[in-house]
Order: sequence, then C-alpha cells, then structure tokens
Amino acid sequence: MRKIKIKLKEILKQRNMTQLELSKLSNVRQAAISELCRNERKEINLEQIERIANALNITEIGELLEFRESD
Repeated sequence: MRKIKIKLKEILKQRNMTQLELSKLSNVRQAAISELCRNERKEINLEQIERIANALNITEIGELLEFRESD
C-alpha cells in the first residue's frame, strides 16, 4: 500500500526558511505546517496546500507530495 509523503520539511531546509516564515507567507497556522512537516496529518486541506505551494512558488505538485510504499 502506498502513502502520501509531504516533502515540506525538506523544502524548507533547502530554502533556509522556517515554519513561522512560511506560516506568515501562506496564511496557514504554524501548527498545521509543523504537522505537515512531520507527516502527522491524516487529512490534507487542499486550500492550505495551495497557499503553501503559492508561497513557495511551487508549480509542480510532485515537488511537494510523493507516493511512498508504507512499512
């Protein structure tokens, strides 16, 4: 079975950006961004993903999400 992995933690590290900075740019709660970075969310809010992608100037969803084989 495959699971969706959100690559937000890696993206923030590559861009030397903090979760708080992204929160301010995207208007998404920092707690929600933290949960996304830890892949702890069971459901994804598409509006939040859109705002995060826009704030990070991501145009390809594969930059942010990927399928992984579950353990």
